[in-house]
Amino acid sequence: MVQMGTTILKRKKGKQPMNVITTLTERRREKQWNFEKKMLRHISMKEMEKAIKEWMFPILPFQFQAYPFLIDQCLDMTIDAYLLGTEFGRFGYYGEPAQEARKRCEEELTDLSHCLCATLTGWSKEERAPTEALLAASDMLIGTWWEKGFREASKAYKLRLH
Repeated sequence: MVQMGTTILKRKKGKQPMNVITTLTERRREKQWNFEKKMLRHISMKEMEKAIKEWMFPILPFQFQAYPFLIDQCLDMTIDAYLLGTEFGRFGYYGEPAQEARKRCEEELTDLSHCLCATLTGWSKEERAPTEALLAASDMLIGTWWEKGFREASKAYKLRLH
């Protein structure tokens, strides 16, 4: 008997043990996770919190003081935007400008921005929440972190760190 990884294979006379079969989608997902882990090492939580306070506090100052967990939800959305930017960073490596690459994922960015805006509007106590200003601020926050992810991934591809 030969033990390989977590599976035990029985060896027959004169035959080699069979390898564990992995599918292409599993391999791609594992590779993507490893790349995302590497890219997440390049960001600072303090820098993200500073950006969130810069964009969101002027619009909803009391909500962030009353509900401090809203910062965590904003952090979650900005991390998603950053990772989306890193996913499209390989296009920057091949010479495509950021604006062209951004058009490829405009729908996902809009969804992230609208989701963040809806979450923050839901926690607003005012009857008429400043949705236009909040939507513009969430667009800018998500867009800024998408661009940072795009630049970091382009740089990583150029340095062959992917």
